[in-house]
Amino acid sequence: MTSKRYLFTIPLAICIFYLIACASSSDTVTKDGTKNVPPSSEIQFDYADGESLPVQQHQQKQAVTIRDFRVGDGQNRILIVGVHVEEKGGENVNDMVIASVTCGDRKLTLLADSEIELSEMWRGDEYFLKVALYYLINPPSGTHDIKVTYAGPVRSGNVGAISLYNAQQTAPVTLVTNEQKKQKKIITQITTKNDGAWVVDIVGCGHKSKLRPKTKDHIRRFNTQEQTGGKSSMVGGTLAVLNAGEVTLHWAQPLRTINRIGHMVVEIAPYR
Repeated sequence: MTSKRYLFTIPLAICIFYLIACASSSDTVTKDGTKNVPPSSEIQFDYADGESLPVQQHQQKQAVTIRDFRVGDGQNRILIVGVHVEEKGGENVNDMVIASVTCGDRKLTLLADSEIELSEMWRGDEYFLKVALYYLINPPSGTHDIKVTYAGPVRSGNVGAISLYNAQQTAPVTLVTNEQKKQKKIITQITTKNDGAWVVDIVGCGHKSKLRPKTKDHIRRFNTQEQTGGKSSMVGGTLAVLNAGEVTLHWAQPLRTINRIGHMVVEIAPYR
């Protein structure tokens, strides 16, 4: 009887040791369940989230908000926000102007040359897509709403935000944009200038999507899919880059093509 008890305690002890080891792991899990890898630079990930325009078919709204976005208290913070909007018909293009992007009571800055605009005919109607990237240096710690306001009511919109710390307290140092139509993927290259930089990228789509990152260690940080209205989407990710040089960001999905895709990629330099 004693020997049976002893044999039972050995696997039990192994299980307990394994659970403790897992709990003490330095890996983290992002909001959408993607496992993080230990950072290869001084920059650190803080938080990410996204939201879609809460509209019903044939109705329109003028603002989309990420509620209770959490900013940590790490030093040298930066907030990157991607904004998407779509409309049908040239007479509604003026409504697509992004009037403001705010985090709490702070206004974000549009990154110069980051706006992507493209249009496409479908069943006799013209559809317009716009995506743009905004940033805020040293966003306030705590919980805040991130609100995007358009110039007028729009049929479709998304917003996604990524917060980092230990980042250079300037605008992103390098920007590349890309666009595609009727593709299952989008591939964009950027040449970083700083060792230990992070690449942040955001993809706005005219369809709902199942885009996943295909580049090693490229982590999807948010994934917002519109359930009503225009049924559009936005995804965003980060990639730590140990040594400066050329980096390829590759998003793809296995099934249907996406009618309109805009991809914004920026380099965030580490704080020095």
